[in-house]
Amino acid sequence: MKKLKYILFVLLILIVNLEAQQLKVLSEPDFKESMKDIFFINESTGWMVGSKGSMFKTSDGGNNWVSLNTGVTGELQKVFFIDENIGWAGLLTGSILKTTNGGSSWIEYSFTNVSPNIVFSLFDVLYFTDANNGYVVAGKLKNNYLLRTTDGGITWSIKDSLVSSTAMRWYDLEFNQTKGALVGDKKDAQRYTLNNGDIWLKSTPIVDSYFRDLKAVRWLDASTLIAIGEGNEFNGVPTPLYKSTDGGINWVKKNQSINTLYDRIKDAYFKNSSEGIGVGSNGFSRIFILKTNDGGETWTASTTPFAFGLQALSGVSDKLFALGSSSHVLISSDFGNNWSGIKKKTPSSILGVQFISGKGYAVTRNGDFYVSNNGTGNSWQYLSSTGADEVNSLIFLTSETGFLLKENRHISKTTDGGITWRTVLTPEPANARSKVGGIAFGDANTGYAWLSLNEYGAYFAYKTVDGGENWSQLATFAGPGYISGNVVSFDASTAVLLGPDNWTKRTTDGGSTWNDAVLIDFPPSFNLRDFEDVVQINSNKAIAIGEGFICITTDKGANWKYVNHNITTIDSSFYTIANSGDSLIYIGCYNGVILKSTDGGVTWLENSNWIDQHFFYSAGLTEKGKLFLGTSDGFILGEETVSDVNEDVNEIWDFNIEQNFPNPFNPYTFVKYRIDKAANVRLTLFDIMGREIAVLKDSFHETGDYSYKIDAGEINISSGSYFLKLSVNGKSKVIKLQYLK
Repeated sequence: MKKLKYILFVLLILIVNLEAQQLKVLSEPDFKESMKDIFFINESTGWMVGSKGSMFKTSDGGNNWVSLNTGVTGELQKVFFIDENIGWAGLLTGSILKTTNGGSSWIEYSFTNVSPNIVFSLFDVLYFTDANNGYVVAGKLKNNYLLRTTDGGITWSIKDSLVSSTAMRWYDLEFNQTKGALVGDKKDAQRYTLNNGDIWLKSTPIVDSYFRDLKAVRWLDASTLIAIGEGNEFNGVPTPLYKSTDGGINWVKKNQSINTLYDRIKDAYFKNSSEGIGVGSNGFSRIFILKTNDGGETWTASTTPFAFGLQALSGVSDKLFALGSSSHVLISSDFGNNWSGIKKKTPSSILGVQFISGKGYAVTRNGDFYVSNNGTGNSWQYLSSTGADEVNSLIFLTSETGFLLKENRHISKTTDGGITWRTVLTPEPANARSKVGGIAFGDANTGYAWLSLNEYGAYFAYKTVDGGENWSQLATFAGPGYISGNVVSFDASTAVLLGPDNWTKRTTDGGSTWNDAVLIDFPPSFNLRDFEDVVQINSNKAIAIGEGFICITTDKGANWKYVNHNITTIDSSFYTIANSGDSLIYIGCYNGVILKSTDGGVTWLENSNWIDQHFFYSAGLTEKGKLFLGTSDGFILGEETVSDVNEDVNEIWDFNIEQNFPNPFNPYTFVKYRIDKAANVRLTLFDIMGREIAVLKDSFHETGDYSYKIDAGEINISSGSYFLKLSVNGKSKVIKLQYLK
């Protein structure tokens, strides 16, 4: 009777794996839209604005944010407050919102009447000197206007314009009592006023052959200003730094070439006449910070370990609030010496989803690491930031040990389930865009990574033989000039790199030599298609996907045969692939289509329920075969687990068993398990029909972590699928194993 129950239990697992429930959004960003600007009126109260009319307010110094109803759906670009109640926000389409109650309600005022013949598409400056007098810079390229209001934003008039045959911009404005300064992107664009903005005069043109966009201007005293802006690493333009000591009439270049820095300052803040800070990015998704202690005469540069740049800054004395790309918020309490990020989920692309040993993991492009602690994927929590450099690939070998492959030839490792991360392959400084291909392990110790540097075309293969602690370069390749694809490792000696333009490299001797793989039956029109992803099915078989194609290898990657999938409605890439066992395979397409195979990739069914709603960037399956997909805008879609006796959602367990590794295995594999309370423990192996094959352990265990080596030769089993059952105090957990001779 017990054996019959166990057989039914096994069959139930298989049925759950084959019958997918309807996908639901199970994790969504706390900030769903891209935030554009941030403003704090004091150390506690601040606002953020962004796309689709989105606005958030905090009353506790940025730790918690409440969504505000603005009543609009347009793009909010700027926000400005003069006290805790009166504030404004600017819309790209030529209007502002005004509140007199801290953001609880808003009234919209249009200023398109000042130039009715243009369609407003820029909003670069929003600044008020008091409740009545304010300025905006808005318009479109070649038709940019400085507008003024004297009635709190209700009506507006043109005070100056950049109407020209070439595109010109103003980016920032600030007043000091009756004096004001305005800076922009051309040597002769700078303006100043001496009479409360009634008349604006042209500054003396800046003499500098390396001039670049000025993004911030700040008054230090009644006569002294600092202007700072964007360098450009691609064109060799140093970060621009200029100082005026006559109220903005003349500008003098300061020390721009600080260690030949070409970084991009987006915003700045001075807490007094001496101490100032500018924030931005280095063009490679790294934060860049400049600080001065002598009124802008000299500057020091630094960075902070986050995988995004900064675009807006607000300060109150030593307290700083910085807004980064993809709606990340950083806070500093010591004037930028140290920074911490608020733990909120952002609309950053989910580039990795994996379930292993009762847990789920996900990571975004910007290094936000999320965890589903019970492994169902029903809920996800922000766990940690993984540090500098954008992330491309995620792989966990156990519930504690995982790796991230990052740009700039950078690999990070965790041994505590993602709580902390450390660098195990030191990043290289790049002078151009630098992306990665993939990472895979052939066994617990041996792994391969494929990375690029400097405009993608320089490919590098790396290898570890000590569980990812150390990585050595195996080979370099000249690639097609950009990067896509992944890597699969069938064992310690055999790995295959799959890239753009049908580019492939394969090794069977641990990386000493590399040769092209063979592509079979690919239509002529597919000769230069890009590989996007690959998944290993067993020790010989893998399935790779790319731009509209699926192919299968059954000989460890030597030959890849094109699969005629008969799906004609896909107009974008097959982008991400995941499997559960030998049969159940899912493909997430870039345009939101989902493909499913239950026969190991031979035939495919199409699900278009999510088409054009999300772009799928990553896929993973739970240990029960439930599908999860990560999207380009920070959502995780999945099959919700309903609490019942079979799925053990709410049950408290005093033990756990991890998935064996390697799996499939030959001739042996290792399984780790944990006992939280001392008890008698039984470890039993069953075949696919539920018949008991061997009792591997049956003894009393003290509390602790254990590892057991399963040797196929010792227990005399044949190739096939097996179930390993861990039983403790009348409860049991089961994992599936695959042995291949």
